[in-house]
Amino acid sequence: MVKVVTSETEKLSNNLQPKVSMFSSEYPPCWGGVGKHVQNICKRLAPHINLHLATATYGTPIEQFEIDNLARLKAKSFPLLLVQYLSRVKFIPLNECGLVHVHVPHAFLPRNARRIITTFHVVWPQYSESMHRERSLSMFDLRIAGMNQRLIELEKKLAGLSNAIIAVSRNTKNELVSRYGVAADKVHVIHNGVNLGGFQPLPKRRNMFIYVGRQTAHKGIPYLLKAFAEFSQHNSGYELVLVGERLEGGVDPSLVRLSRDLGLSGRVRFTGRLPDRDAATILGHATCLILPSLAEAF
Repeated sequence: MVKVVTSETEKLSNNLQPKVSMFSSEYPPCWGGVGKHVQNICKRLAPHINLHLATATYGTPIEQFEIDNLARLKAKSFPLLLVQYLSRVKFIPLNECGLVHVHVPHAFLPRNARRIITTFHVVWPQYSESMHRERSLSMFDLRIAGMNQRLIELEKKLAGLSNAIIAVSRNTKNELVSRYGVAADKVHVIHNGVNLGGFQPLPKRRNMFIYVGRQTAHKGIPYLLKAFAEFSQHNSGYELVLVGERLEGGVDPSLVRLSRDLGLSGRVRFTGRLPDRDAATILGHATCLILPSLAEAF
């Protein structure tokens, strides 16, 4: 656990501030967009509330707010981290907290919280349905029908228990209303913020398409590779760059084999995970960004 307090005045201020517990099953350097969202929102909220974050990550989170890293094993495996997360959060007392804010809803179901806000970054039925016909690329690609149904049941229950819900897109709100019967006035659409200063087109563009994201089944990367192969038959001189990796780490070997089998050797580049600054630089050089996902909140 990390707690940074600089003065007695700050300690007194923390005691007077409202207490908020936040839960997320991912956090940088672990995984992707949801963890980054949670990191950014915690940084902005920490000066105004007494914030405690319970999460699981294979790194050491060091921030200016209280973090309980529930991961005890140095493993990048999604199942191991999630099991640790689920087994530990039940022991964290919530009675003193005025508010509990849950991210990644299928990962945690608070039972004794007085007030619950849940941010839905996904609605699980969309993802489980999109993965049904796809070959798994990662341990995250849960294709066990019983497990997916259980996650959907927990997610629906959490939506019912929540005093208010944040949906990151209009589509997500519509899914909550239609699939789970959530009252529309209970769901508030708040889009993810973007720091535009970090993404600038560079003067010299390249004949380059880029994909940035996880390598999981619902992202549709095999379709992108096949489409690029067809495009390349009539448009030489273009490159496809895929930034990202599997949740358990590393580039998926089957995607590398598929690009080779499609005759794309030398035209497709797998970078793996990159620091934000390096990814932004590549984006600045690219002709366009391609998002071939079979299911997304947006």
